[in-house]
Amino acid sequence: MPKNEKQEELNLRSEEVQEILSTPPIWIVRWGVTLIFMFTLILIALAFLIKYPDFVTAKVLVTTKLPTEKVIARVPGQLDKIFINNQDTVFANQKIAIIRNTADYKNVYQLKTILDSASTNIRNFEFPLGITSKFILGEIEPAYINFEKSYIDYMLLKNLQPHKNQLSGNKKSLAEIKNRLQSQIEQKNILEEEVILKEKEFSRMEQLYKKGIISAQEYETKKVDFLQTRKNINNMAISISQMREAISSANQSLTSSYINENEDNTKFLSNLLQSFSSLKRAIKDWEYKYILKSSIKGVASYQQFWGQNQQVNSGDVVFSLLPIDKSELVGKLTIPSQNAGKVTLNQKTLVKLDNFPYQQYGMLIGKVKNISVSPDLEGNYFVYIEIPNGTKTSYNKNLPFKQELIGNAEIITEDLSVAERVFYKFKDIFKYE
Repeated sequence: MPKNEKQEELNLRSEEVQEILSTPPIWIVRWGVTLIFMFTLILIALAFLIKYPDFVTAKVLVTTKLPTEKVIARVPGQLDKIFINNQDTVFANQKIAIIRNTADYKNVYQLKTILDSASTNIRNFEFPLGITSKFILGEIEPAYINFEKSYIDYMLLKNLQPHKNQLSGNKKSLAEIKNRLQSQIEQKNILEEEVILKEKEFSRMEQLYKKGIISAQEYETKKVDFLQTRKNINNMAISISQMREAISSANQSLTSSYINENEDNTKFLSNLLQSFSSLKRAIKDWEYKYILKSSIKGVASYQQFWGQNQQVNSGDVVFSLLPIDKSELVGKLTIPSQNAGKVTLNQKTLVKLDNFPYQQYGMLIGKVKNISVSPDLEGNYFVYIEIPNGTKTSYNKNLPFKQELIGNAEIITEDLSVAERVFYKFKDIFKYE
């Protein structure tokens, strides 16, 4: 095609295109502005409806309301005996394992049973020394020897009753002295009557002597006889006084015997009770050191493979006990001080577990239950959340809970819309004006 014809055709088409662009279709003019306005309104409405909350995130440990118990070895040593298998259900105060020591645990628990039966009436309890003296007690041995000595001393005092024999002799001596005193008093009364008669007889003899009827020798003989009777009364009074002094001494001796008896009974009984308590305390200390036992009812889990004669170190977590009741779960969070002031009670919390991806299983829903009032040494705050639906996730799936779960928690501090966030940005722009 010649060049001029091409140029004419191009100019013709350009005029048509220009005509179309200069006169757009009527429907575009009629509905275009309306559609743009409606689209703008929809965007604005969505900006108010769509929520974009603020989060405070932290690592979370999900566990039961009654926390999992960690059974820790308190002394280093070899495992002498393991009483349970992995995943066994154990009860409170059940023995789980024993760390090897110098005592025979069967003898120790047999002794403990005997002591528990003696606790109700230790004074009249007959302790089987013939059996217990053969026990292998290891570290408990000194406390047992002290108790055994105190028990033997107390039983000898109780059975032989040396103070009662002494008291019986003192009582008999006192009774004899009192009888002699009574006899002395009666004799003194007789002598006093005799003195009265002798005095009358001596008066008559004295009158006869003055009249010269009797000789001086007879008068002097009667006078000596009368004075001797008075002397006998004085001697009798001295004897009675001595008797009364002897009675007083006997009473003091009797009282001392009573006091000694009470002192010995109290002392020996006190020694027995103290040694009894010391022995029970020694058994508890031995249990605390060498016996691994549960404090709760739960499912036991080995922290690693354990076998007899295997070495454990002080502070090792040997077993974990997961409580039976798993219906109430709680989460434990540690959040930094930054943004910690936004966290308040009853705020909604989303828990994403590491074990179960939340995209597939969903999230656990909780709420803030408690916040520490002050930070720790590292400036962190402790937050506790409750999970009322247990392991039921936001996808209505029930997750199996066989151990403590670790994940990430997002505490929703402010549930703001996109429009509110835009307004906050404008507020930040004008806050310095």
